[in-house]
Amino acid sequence: MHTFVTLVSALLLLAVGAHAQIKTSGIKTHYPAAPNSANLVYNNAHNYTAQYNRTFTAADIYQGGQDSQFGVVNANGFEDERRAHLASGNHLAVGEEYHYYGAGGSSSSGGVARQRATQFVDAAAEFVNKTRSQMASGICYTEVSTSTLVRDKTVIPAGNGTSSDKSKIQICCEGYVRNPHVYSRCDPVCLDDCPNGICTAPNTCVCIPGNVRNHEDKCISTCPIGCGNGVCDEQNQCKCKTGYTLEPTTQKYCVPQCDQPCEFGKCVAPNKCDCFDGFRLTAGGVCEPKCDNCENGRCTAPGLCTCDKGYSKVDGACEPVCTLGCEKGRCVGPDVCACTKGFELDRSGTKCIPHCDQPCLNGVCDGANSCACNPGYVLDAVQKNVCQPDCPQGCPNGYCTAPNFCVCKPGYRKSGIKGRQSCIAV
Repeated sequence: MHTFVTLVSALLLLAVGAHAQIKTSGIKTHYPAAPNSANLVYNNAHNYTAQYNRTFTAADIYQGGQDSQFGVVNANGFEDERRAHLASGNHLAVGEEYHYYGAGGSSSSGGVARQRATQFVDAAAEFVNKTRSQMASGICYTEVSTSTLVRDKTVIPAGNGTSSDKSKIQICCEGYVRNPHVYSRCDPVCLDDCPNGICTAPNTCVCIPGNVRNHEDKCISTCPIGCGNGVCDEQNQCKCKTGYTLEPTTQKYCVPQCDQPCEFGKCVAPNKCDCFDGFRLTAGGVCEPKCDNCENGRCTAPGLCTCDKGYSKVDGACEPVCTLGCEKGRCVGPDVCACTKGFELDRSGTKCIPHCDQPCLNGVCDGANSCACNPGYVLDAVQKNVCQPDCPQGCPNGYCTAPNFCVCKPGYRKSGIKGRQSCIAV
C-alpha cells in the first residue's frame, strides 16, 4: 500500500510539473480573419476597448490567460494556484500529512506533504502570459427574442433584456471567433494567422520575443536565429544582401534600398517603388499625384488639379480665360478668341462679327453670307446680297426706285396725291 501511495504522489507531482510547461514556438491564432473585424483598439491603459456598429456591450477582460489547455502559465501565480488546489482538497500545505482513501472508505497515512519544487517559465512564456492577460475577452452581448431560447413555446418566461420578451445572450464580438476547445471563449482573428506573434485583437499582431516587425508588417526572427534579407555574422549582427540596407531603427533586419528616394510611396524591392493610394509611378520611377482629368493644369495632390496661368476651374476642368471677353465666339486659349465659320474677329479681337463674301447692298451682313435689309428695302429673290426698295402700293407703269417712290415709264406721268400717286398715260 505504501508503494502505491508513493506512486500516486509521484504522478501528482509530475502532473503539477507538466501543468507549468509551455510551448512557445510557432504561436499563432486559430483561423484566418473574418471580414469587418477591426472593431477593437488598443489604448494606453493596456486594455482593449470595443468599438461596435451594432448594439453590443463588451464583456470583461479576457479570463483565459491561465488556462492550461492553451499552454499559458502565469509565472507569478503559482502560489495562488497552490492555495486554490489546497482549498479544493487537491494538495496540502508543506508539512501537513495526507492520507489515501481506499474503496471501502478506510484510510492510511500517505506521508507528509513535501516542499513543492520551484517552477521556472522562460521569457517567451512570460511574455505570452502577460500579453494574453491584457487581451479583451472578445465577448459581447446582444438581445434576442426569449421564445427562441426555450423548448416549450407554451411557457415563455420573462427575459432579462430591455423588455420582458427579450433576453440578453453572449456572442463573439466582430473580429472574434469561438474558441474550438472552450465554447465560452472568443479569440481574435488575424488575416495572416500572425506567425511568430500573438493575435491580440482583430488584425492586430504582437511579436513574441526574438522577433521583430519588419517593413512588411510581419513578425520575423532576428539574429542569431535569422535576419530578414540578410545573414547573421559571427557577432550575431545582420549583414544585408546586395540591394538591401540595415533598418535604421532596430538594425535587426534589412530593408530594400531605392537609389532614388521613394517619395509618396514605399520601397518594396531594390530600386522598386510601390506608390501610395492616389499616386502613380512615372516613367522615371517616382510617384506623383494622380488626377482623372487635369488638362491645362498640374496635379498637385491626389484628385486635386491646379490650373495653369490663364486658366480657371469650370465644372472640374481647367478652361482658358479671355479677360477682355469673346463675344459670339469661343475662348480657346488665354486671351485668345476664336470665331465660328461665317464670323470674323473685329479690330479689338474680342468680338466675332458676321462675314459675307459679297457686300450687302442697302443692308448689313448679319450672319454667314446673310444680309439684313435697311428699313424700306426687301431682299431680292435672286441676289441674296441685294436689298431692293419696297413700294407697298405697287408701282404700275413705273419703277420703284426708292422706298415707296415710283418713277414712271416713258409715255406715262404721275397722277394723284403724294403717297398715292400712279402713272397714267400721257
